[in-house]
Amino acid sequence: MGTPHLYALLVGIDAYSAPVPALCGCVGDVTAAQTMLRSRVGDDNVSTLMLTDAQATRAAVTDAFRTQLGQAKADDVAVFYYSGHGSQQVCPPELWGGEPDHRNETIVCVDSRRPGSWDIADKELAALVAEVAASGCHLLVVLDCCHSGTGTRDLDETVRAAPEDERPRPAGTFLQGSADGDSETTRALSAVGVTAVGRHVLLAACRADELAKEITVLGSHRGAMSAALETTLRDGDGGITYREVLRSVTAGVLRRAGQQHPQLESADATELDRPFLGGAIPTTPRQLTLSHLPDGWSIDYGAVHGVPEPIGADSTELAVYPLTATTTGTPLATATVTAVLPDRSIVTVSAPLDEGSVYRAVVTGIPLKPLQVEVRGVDADTSLLREAARAVDSTLLTLVANTPGAGLPDADLTVEATEEGFVITRPGVTRPLVPVVGGDGRAQRTVAALEHVARWLRLAAVVNPVTLLPSGAIELRVTSPSGHLADDGTLTISYADGVPPPFTVTLRNASEMPLWAALIDLTETYGIFTDAVPTGSVALEPGESMTIALTGQVSDVLWNAGTVTLTDQLKLVTSTVEFDPRSLEQNELELTAAPPLGCRALSGSTDPTDAGTGLLPWAGGVGHGGRPTLVTRRLGPKVSPTADADWRTDEVFVRTTRPRP
Repeated sequence: MGTPHLYALLVGIDAYSAPVPALCGCVGDVTAAQTMLRSRVGDDNVSTLMLTDAQATRAAVTDAFRTQLGQAKADDVAVFYYSGHGSQQVCPPELWGGEPDHRNETIVCVDSRRPGSWDIADKELAALVAEVAASGCHLLVVLDCCHSGTGTRDLDETVRAAPEDERPRPAGTFLQGSADGDSETTRALSAVGVTAVGRHVLLAACRADELAKEITVLGSHRGAMSAALETTLRDGDGGITYREVLRSVTAGVLRRAGQQHPQLESADATELDRPFLGGAIPTTPRQLTLSHLPDGWSIDYGAVHGVPEPIGADSTELAVYPLTATTTGTPLATATVTAVLPDRSIVTVSAPLDEGSVYRAVVTGIPLKPLQVEVRGVDADTSLLREAARAVDSTLLTLVANTPGAGLPDADLTVEATEEGFVITRPGVTRPLVPVVGGDGRAQRTVAALEHVARWLRLAAVVNPVTLLPSGAIELRVTSPSGHLADDGTLTISYADGVPPPFTVTLRNASEMPLWAALIDLTETYGIFTDAVPTGSVALEPGESMTIALTGQVSDVLWNAGTVTLTDQLKLVTSTVEFDPRSLEQNELELTAAPPLGCRALSGSTDPTDAGTGLLPWAGGVGHGGRPTLVTRRLGPKVSPTADADWRTDEVFVRTTRPRP
């Protein structure tokens, strides 16, 4: 069998009209998806049709579903990607089968609420899915929209839930085949998604009781799930399975959007263990190469592969080796990325190289963008805050003003000056990160809290976009008597009779080379702990494993204050050389409204150099005793004379609940 052909229908709608709220990131979602599919699958094997804004009418979407995706034959792949509003509508009595609440889940087209037009209901989408899947093709449905019927829109976040359509809808307005919604061939969407039979998989943005959120990625509005999926596809190869995609996407969404859990469904559970897109993405060696083209030296990884744009004088650094050599010994040269193109990046090299040869390159450092902190509120207090922030490393965070109409950069954090003090919030998180910071020294303590949170956010999100280490190089297994690890990478455990729940983490080297591993705990209260492994990291030979016994905790202080559930992000760092992550540690963020007497208000390191600006690779420099250590970006890249590290990060989430009596 040859390479399957991929047919994609991509629908993104931002320009809704009242009463449906407009969105910002949906067209960007499907545009990025089209670029990614063409890059990863190849132009010769992809046919895409994109409908955006005014093009995405109900008639156009349903027609294109049949004509575009209907071309897929038994060995082909079809993708329906929808980014926009989800909603509900009253279901007519004739179609109540399979709808206990007598409501349909829907996707909202640009003309859905106009007279004579309707949303596309779950039953209709199920019928369309059944038509396309009948050919035997592999069908993927991606829905980046809300499936809850709340229709709410919080003022501090953008969600993809449209108000419910309360108009009575006649059964005759549904697509043919929708009336069989309770049959095995055209069963309706559940509150999570399509469950029609056929070779199909559904990836939905959130659970039934959650909201699909928009976030900001590198200055652009995006759906949280779409952005995480793009990163997953960019970093994975053709062998990544749907279950692995779900885990990676969930981790990415939880980092940026809080309580939003993507869902994965299929009528046939074996489909979830198949390669993503049914194997349409070729499995190719992931070796980063350097070659000379008419516009100069370049590496074969670019924006679609995750290479970040240079940030001022800071850019991606590489070590250059002969193509067939291992990355040990002194490199032939170093290289610095000067421009990032969609499919490759232009670099400068530090030493003359043969322009007729191809070289192997290894990333030794990546730039980390400073977090943007929006400052708003009382002018006198914001000036006080800016004065206190002058001592902050500008590569860690930058304060920007909230000036109407000035094109404010999208912020990672927000500080509002009120009469009571400073309030720190994150987009998508409605409650303040800490209590209102008031009293003497409030500006300095607020800045210290911002630095604390910025370090946590940096580490939570750090990845190596061009690692050669495969997913699962070190297997990460998490088990507990009180819960099990879900496909999305979340372990949910609970106290029993007031006793904290134990769980076990097992690390096993599944590769054919020695590897070093560290397990970093990032707590919901912005602590960073590396003591799961007493020495920081552990060496594992091929096939060797180690087991770590841990316990889920909700402290008495938080529990008595009303918190019953906390989520820890466990970040596994895998490296080809020894490294020490212990310099990353910081205590929980403990900041009160007024300054305490005789002690620091913010617990954590008192070392003024601890602020850091981010991470180089996990072996960027050499510390005491000749051991490679973590270094901050401001120290500049340092290539080890004996070995150059490759590294990757993986994560799981542990959700601990301490019920009330």
